[in-house]
Amino acid sequence: MTTLEQSLIQKPATESSQKKLHIGCFDRVYPGWINTDITPHIFISQFPILPLILLKVNRMSSMRYEQHRMGIFRQVKYLDVTKKFPWPDNTFSYIYTAHMLEHLYRDDALKCLSEVYRVLKPSGIFRIVVPDLDQLIQEYNQHSPEQFLSTFFEATQRGEAKNQHHWHYNESLLRKTLEQVGFCRTERCSFQKSEIPEIEKIEDRPDSLFLETSKM
Repeated sequence: MTTLEQSLIQKPATESSQKKLHIGCFDRVYPGWINTDITPHIFISQFPILPLILLKVNRMSSMRYEQHRMGIFRQVKYLDVTKKFPWPDNTFSYIYTAHMLEHLYRDDALKCLSEVYRVLKPSGIFRIVVPDLDQLIQEYNQHSPEQFLSTFFEATQRGEAKNQHHWHYNESLLRKTLEQVGFCRTERCSFQKSEIPEIEKIEDRPDSLFLETSKM
């Protein structure tokens, strides 16, 4: 068992002590953060026998079952980012999301970012990580477009619309989008370089676009 897995089991975080919000975590659950997602595994985890049943009928992988057995998804709070967040204004000092925004339609992305702005404290830090559209375009090969299309759309996720890509961002567009909902002082960052303490413990997607922003 890894150190992270031990900490999840031995030191379950209490929401009342948190000032850090992780949006769209799926199975990346970090101690000290309120980890949120919309995955149905949150609901499956409420019925202890259900993961085993799904494993037996080949509707769940052994890896995912092991995560359920360890209680990973019981650490995740359900959050539909297209709706009003269940926290008061100015709640969080830090908010982090990685490879989530591109899965939202444009209007839903604006709703989500508006809520992030609302619950972030003044001078708090919002770090947003997305695939870099400019980099994706550079990797396009006109003689072999299949890999580009698969990555661009996440087209292999048949029947799972929420897992497909509905929009993409380069630095310019993401800056404009953040400014549209009120964010200011937006800076492009490098992988694992952040004003958020110990970012290296949670960030694991180096080939991405990283921006950090705040509100007045």
